[in-house]
Amino acid sequence: MFEKVIAQEKAKKILSEQIRNNKIPHAYIFVGESGTGKMMTAIEFAKILNCEINDYTKSNFGPCNHCSSCEHIQNKTFPDLHIINFEKQDEIVEKDYEKGKAKLGIKLIRYMQEKVYIKSTNAKWKIFIIEPAEKMTIEAFNCLLKTLEEPPDNTIIILIAKHKETIPVTICSRVQTVFFQPLKNEEVQAYLQNKHFMPKNTAENIAQISDGSIEKAETLMLNTQNEYSTLWKELTLKKLPIVDILLKSKSVSTSRDKALETVSIITENATKSFRQNPLKYVNIIERLLESKKYLEKNANPTNVLDNLFLYINSKI
Repeated sequence: MFEKVIAQEKAKKILSEQIRNNKIPHAYIFVGESGTGKMMTAIEFAKILNCEINDYTKSNFGPCNHCSSCEHIQNKTFPDLHIINFEKQDEIVEKDYEKGKAKLGIKLIRYMQEKVYIKSTNAKWKIFIIEPAEKMTIEAFNCLLKTLEEPPDNTIIILIAKHKETIPVTICSRVQTVFFQPLKNEEVQAYLQNKHFMPKNTAENIAQISDGSIEKAETLMLNTQNEYSTLWKELTLKKLPIVDILLKSKSVSTSRDKALETVSIITENATKSFRQNPLKYVNIIERLLESKKYLEKNANPTNVLDNLFLYINSKI
């Protein structure tokens, strides 16, 4: 179960045992920093409970991921999966001036309560995910308390928050707390390499400053890709003065790892351009691969990138 969730073995074990024993609490709070898998775990939990093929009461299998329920839950279009968040609040409020509030208000929780007590369409379980729970107003928390005290059958409410201390004690005492730990650097690195096919050096560098968060790592990844995409465009769209080219080379050749990272990501951009115009970019691709070999053989990074960038800019 929960194969899609990276690490978090303790959290997965708690939930898996409750599912196998069919002793599932009516409410949870998933606590941990952003990007540690809380929302993914909640979605996988909903899929396991509602899968049409793999019955959790009869086997230890997770969701099939192919039936109608699994697909709709994954896409968040399942009629009995309700995401209670700022987007939903903006959707249901009646007046424009109430939109964009910094807190999840009592109207949103009252809306949720209406859905809680409506009979399920055909789902085995109704799932409500409140995120970010720490942004609820005191009135909203008090309103939610009534539902937690008298929960309907086969209904699960999952609060998602960064810190348990931000949730009133009256709420915490009525829910099962599941903690999510920051991921290890090697786990983030493996994710970036396997999911996004990122070069090892780049993935390792990003993982080290990601604070154990997949969300932060992916943001850093996009920023890195945008940085090198801009560099690629600057080198290939117009002739540059030699001094400018050498300055760009100097900024990304401060170490061998940095230079290898630069060549790897520029190669990705060059490959995209090659698909559109093979004749124009075939020699540049060859030079990039050649430069990578030189760097791997301990050639001077600045010299390699100086020559590479001058070559690329000469071919526009």
